[in-house]
Amino acid sequence: MILAGVLFLPAYFLSTCAVTAVHQNQLEKQLQTSNPQMANATTGTGDFYKYQSTTTTLPPSATQQQVTAAEAAIAQAKAEREAKLAAFKAAADAFEKTVTGKAGAPVGRIQIPAIGVNVIIVQGTGVPDLKKGPGHWEETPFPGQNGNFVISGHRTTYGAPFFKLNDLKPGDEIDVTLPYAVCKYTVSETLIVLPTQLEAVAQAGREQISLAACHPIYSAKQRIVVKGELTSFSLLEPAGQTGQTDQTTPSS
Repeated sequence: MILAGVLFLPAYFLSTCAVTAVHQNQLEKQLQTSNPQMANATTGTGDFYKYQSTTTTLPPSATQQQVTAAEAAIAQAKAEREAKLAAFKAAADAFEKTVTGKAGAPVGRIQIPAIGVNVIIVQGTGVPDLKKGPGHWEETPFPGQNGNFVISGHRTTYGAPFFKLNDLKPGDEIDVTLPYAVCKYTVSETLIVLPTQLEAVAQAGREQISLAACHPIYSAKQRIVVKGELTSFSLLEPAGQTGQTDQTTPSS
């Protein structure tokens, strides 16, 4: 019986990974066919709009002319920021309508270089959904809707996309590519909580991401939640549109 158990676990793991691999291949083809603009999207250092605002400080000896120029520059930067965020939100709102109620549909790609993650995200966190890949909590907003974008994923089966979630450290990068934008997040903290402590993924009124999975490995006793803050984003123009793209500096 012990030998049978030892042989069963690896076989089960490999079989679930094979199921997910098939789903991921299908999801990627579906996503690329429906959103060809994602093919050329890059998570590099290209034309990204910095989400975090900056402040301008003038020395006490600044002349009135310098103060006036600084105020004008601040007003212009504020107007640009408001326009960028409005466009970001409008794109997110439009995309949300296309996937609402479509459990298991592909919504984008998540890449976490520090732990080798590069997989398709699906809509929903039901059992069938998470067999395909990490799932977006449908009750949480998408990037651009000024909230916490929450994703759950398996750690030990079905591709185990979040197996090394506990290895992430503050400062590590999380990239999310959606049909309307590429979003860059920086890990801010890791929490270990009980399954009932939903405040760990609560909305904070700003652009965030939370990655959740069972903890520890091979147990559902707790949850690990890795949180990240949006640092920059770049809007993607739907394929077929003309004109210049509005680029902007972003359970087991």
